[in-house]
Amino acid sequence: MPFVSLLSAATISQAGTRMSQLAVPWLVLTETHSPVLTGLVGTAEIAPYVVLQLLGSPLVDRLGGHRVALAGNLVAGLAMAGIPLAWQAGWHQLWIVLALVFLAGMARGPADPAVHVMLPPVAERAGIGIDRATALSEGASRLASLLGAPAAGVLITVIGAADVVAFDAASFLLCAALLTLVPVEAGLTERDGLGYRRQLSDGLAFVRRHPLLRSISGMVLFTNLADAAMSGLLLLLWAQRHYGSADRVGVTAAVFGAGAVAGTAAMVAIGSRLPRRWTFAVAFLVGGAPRFAVLVLPVPYAVVLAVWGLSGLACGAINPVLGAAQYEVIPRALQARVLSTVNALAWAGIPFGALLAGALVDAAGLTAALVVGAVLYLVVTLDPFLRRSWDLMNRSDRLETDLTEPVTARSPS
Repeated sequence: MPFVSLLSAATISQAGTRMSQLAVPWLVLTETHSPVLTGLVGTAEIAPYVVLQLLGSPLVDRLGGHRVALAGNLVAGLAMAGIPLAWQAGWHQLWIVLALVFLAGMARGPADPAVHVMLPPVAERAGIGIDRATALSEGASRLASLLGAPAAGVLITVIGAADVVAFDAASFLLCAALLTLVPVEAGLTERDGLGYRRQLSDGLAFVRRHPLLRSISGMVLFTNLADAAMSGLLLLLWAQRHYGSADRVGVTAAVFGAGAVAGTAAMVAIGSRLPRRWTFAVAFLVGGAPRFAVLVLPVPYAVVLAVWGLSGLACGAINPVLGAAQYEVIPRALQARVLSTVNALAWAGIPFGALLAGALVDAAGLTAALVVGAVLYLVVTLDPFLRRSWDLMNRSDRLETDLTEPVTARSPS
């Protein structure tokens, strides 16, 4: 079944990526003992990922999502395979890791949005509504994180961080194999005959004119920045300082992931009956700042796990709501370029999250960095409670009609 194959491909790839997101920074941290250099690894991978998400979006329209996703996963798999091979050969230079994760980020940039573009037509063919399809897709991603993080924590201790990265390489290659079971036409959009620059500018123009998409891009930019700081460095430093190993990182991330899977499962069952704006607002408020704050407090580890589990439960509701709202307000013919634009804007802070956190830790200490993250998250997640643009999550059909024609009717450049 194409829908199952598509979800399986995304899940396996996400599981491998989650493992390498822990293994690669831990590898660099143990080799260099530098928070700044550890943060630089995340920047090296995510910066090209963000740029290529945006610049590569017209290629998805021209070549088709299927081809772009298949090629991107193959290249990413080969790039990540180079890290354990280099370590086995005794090449422990930082520049090798940076170059390979940079190449993997470039390949994933257009490939991941291409997979997202295939979701609506594949779900439609399977007779699955968009709310349920996005919840299932998010649930699969959350399950991947749930499995990948603790597995990485255990395997780093057993076989070493470099060899754990090999699992990420294998996951990309397996993802590519599963994508061959998805019909090629699922990733095709109607060709509009526009040039590259016009296609790119149409995506930017649609986001600029759409109040909801502007709000999403702005808010998630800052929450992603904080999340990247946490996952890429702060949680690692907290575990190293208090427990001296990576296993607590895996356990903590696993508890968060279990909560997220449960939250997403609830969205699969009842998400279509919930008010989108208020579900999104409450979930982000509960799922964000408390994760940072609890790491500052002198509380037992069981309390940390309880807070992270509750935060995960809340976060499980976020992406299904966002995904369903975006698929509804963006016309099918524009989804590749507009979704890529929104994602690129929302991800723009991620390359700098761990890097800025490393600089802040060096300057003011881990506790100060965690406090800054908590305050930033709290302030940003109040926005959906205050601004009316978020009401458009529940009124998307009318807005789509208002905005589609002016954006797509301009003469070609």
